[in-house]
Amino acid sequence: MEVREDMAQQASIVQEGVDRFRDAFGSVENEFERIQKQLRARRRSFEKQLNSSRRDLDKRARKVRADIRRSSTMKQIERWRKDATKQLEQGVDNILSALQIASKSDVQRIDRKISQLNRKVKEIEQRRKRTNGQAAA
Repeated sequence: MEVREDMAQQASIVQEGVDRFRDAFGSVENEFERIQKQLRARRRSFEKQLNSSRRDLDKRARKVRADIRRSSTMKQIERWRKDATKQLEQGVDNILSALQIASKSDVQRIDRKISQLNRKVKEIEQRRKRTNGQAAA
């Protein structure tokens, strides 16, 4: 009978160990889930802050760009750029004229004229083919 009691006692001890292990494991799982929820909440909060900061920075950058464009210094720089461009174009035109080289606008005008002449030549050739085809028939 003593052997049975020892076996029953040992089985009880083993069962207690298993029960404690399950409880401990359940506690670890619960703690892990709690920590995951906290991390998700922190991540969402951080993403919101990040997006808000990004929108604020974009807004400030647009304002700074607008302020720069409206500034008298920027307007003066833009006028200088336009004047310099105009003077440079005039200088290039003068050099090209002195060297008797066609400017870009001259070349474009000539190119348009050549295209018109090519269309007219093709029309004349097509009329001749039709006329020659009718005469042969």
